[in-house]
Formats: sequence, C-alpha cells, structure tokens
Amino acid sequence: MIKRRIPALLLALSPFWVSVSVNAEEANQIDPVAAIDEKIEFKQNELNTIASDFEAESSKLQQLNNEQARLNRSEKELNAKRNRAKSALDKQYSRLLEDPETDLISFQKKYQESWAAVKQNQSDKLENDQSITEAEMRLSQVKQKQARLNTEFSNLRELRVDARVKRLQSELRESDVLETSYKTTCSTTMTLGECANQGSHLTKQKAVKSFRAKLLDNLTESVIAKQNIKGVQLNIHIQESQMIRSGFEGNNEYFTQLQAQLQAKPEAVAACKLLSVSPRYCLRGESAASTKKNDKKWANVTVRSDQYNDSVVINGVDYGSTPVEVVLPNGRHQVSVSKNGFETYNRVLTINGSDTVWVKLRPSKQS
Repeated sequence: MIKRRIPALLLALSPFWVSVSVNAEEANQIDPVAAIDEKIEFKQNELNTIASDFEAESSKLQQLNNEQARLNRSEKELNAKRNRAKSALDKQYSRLLEDPETDLISFQKKYQESWAAVKQNQSDKLENDQSITEAEMRLSQVKQKQARLNTEFSNLRELRVDARVKRLQSELRESDVLETSYKTTCSTTMTLGECANQGSHLTKQKAVKSFRAKLLDNLTESVIAKQNIKGVQLNIHIQESQMIRSGFEGNNEYFTQLQAQLQAKPEAVAACKLLSVSPRYCLRGESAASTKKNDKKWANVTVRSDQYNDSVVINGVDYGSTPVEVVLPNGRHQVSVSKNGFETYNRVLTINGSDTVWVKLRPSKQS
C-alpha cells in the first residue's frame, strides 16, 4: 500500500527560494573576478608598453656608452697626434734660428688642426656625457614605473585569487530543495518499520549525492573544483525533509519518494582546496558559523576489505560487496563485513567526516 503526503516543503519554502534566486541573479550580473580580470588585462598592457620603453631606453643608453668609449679611445689618439704635430713644429722653430727661410706654415697648420680635433673631441665627450646622464635618469624613471606596475599587477593577481575564493565560498553555501525517489528490496526478516526506515535512509543518501553532484556542476570553476574534490569536506546537511509517498510496489520492493531541503556547509578551507590555492585565502577573517541542532551533517564513507564477494551491512542496510561508497550522517554507525569461511567484522564506528574504513577478514577457525 502506498502512503501519500502533500509535498508542502517546496511550497512552504518557495518565497525564500524565489528571493534567493533573485539575489543570486543580481549578484551574477557583476562578477568581481571578471572585473579584476579586466583590470589585470589593462595592467598587463601597461607592463608590455613599459617593457618596450625600458628596452628602447636601455638601447639608447648602450649606444651612448659605446659612443663615449669611442670618444675616449679617440681622445688618446688625438692627443698623441697633437703631441707629434707640436714636436714637429718645435723642430721647425729650431731650424728657423739657423735658417730664416725655413717654412713653418704647413707645420703650424697641422698643429692647429690636431689641436682643434682634440677640442672637438672634448666638446663631443661633454655633450655625450650629458646625454648619458639624461638617458640614465629616463631609464631610472622607467624602472620606477615598471616596479610600481609590477607591484600593482601582483596585487591584482592576489585580489583575483581572493575574489575567486570568495565567489566559490558563496557558491558552495547554496541551498536547494530536491525531490528524490528510491526503490529498495526489503528482506523477509525486516519489519515494516525497519523497511520504511531503510527506504527513507537510502532515499536521503541519494538526495545528498544528487545535491552534491548538482552543486559541483553549477560552480563557476566546476572543472578545476572536480579535479581537486578528493578529500574536501562539503558537509552537506539535510535541514528538512518531507515524505511524499512510500510503500510496497510488489516483489518486496519498497518505494520511497520525498522532498528534502539541503545545504552545504563546507569546511573552512574547502574553497582553497578546490581551487588549489594557499589556505590563507580562506582563513582571512574567518568567523565560525553557528550550526542548527536539527541539521544533519553528512560525510562520504568508503568501506574496503581484502576479500572479494563479501557483504557490507551498515545500520541493518545491505550495501553489497566492497568497495562500498556511502553517504552517512555524522555519528555512530553499526558496520559489519562478512563472507563465508571468514569471521565477521562487526564494529560500531563514529563518523566525524569523510573517511575510508579498511577491513581485514580473518579465516574462520571452524573452516
């Protein structure tokens, strides 16, 4: 017999969800990460321009330094040439004392030309030295501007990571109301109440898994988040649930359909783990959020053993052979793993977060 109930949960929560969706739509109109990306692109263009300016100024300075080195070499050569011309002129003056007809004009001209060349070289050196000083000042200004732009660029990249983390943190705190159904086979030894409890529990597990998958799919950076999801505690809660219908549908199959309001309350560093960034971005100004007492915190639990074709039963629900991946609310759970010819592993485990239970079955003493 199928029990039917009015699905009032979604109707009761609909004003809240409408307001949330409107607010979310308004928030999505201005993506802070996209805004920062635009600033980063603009700053990158500035850096490219300043890099070109730096290269151009460096090239000019190098040319001026090369010219200064050439002028220094020329100075030595011109001084030597002037000294030779002076020495030759001095000899001619000595001859003039003995021979008044000695010609001095050509030697005077060479000396004058060599002296003029030395003077011109000195003038060129002074002018080039001034140009070097000005070029060094321009290059220093370009370096300062480049350093400032690099700092601004680094700050923007830091802000971008921070904005990505905040965006993901906001997306991970989303809530939703899901309608979920599940068919389970009850054993003949179960009471009706036990069968109903098993159906309700497995349906809620399915709702948690569906919510988790939907949550990850809807993230802005879904791809990278899925790559890094291993070991991240999303802490999905079933805040409220309401049965729509339940009952047997032949062949001992028990059908359960319910609506559940779910919300993720991830660990403090979940967004940083999913984005593969430093935890410090998640721990800035961290404030502990209060958790309602009636919220159920769920964890991903994997049960593995060293045997094949074994049987895993958790809280009276048979999940088949290992490896078994289930979603369980935090708390104490009865876990048993059995196989013919081996001693049954039977423990009460306390679940406080996602974990893997490793079981080693010992051969039965009777076998």
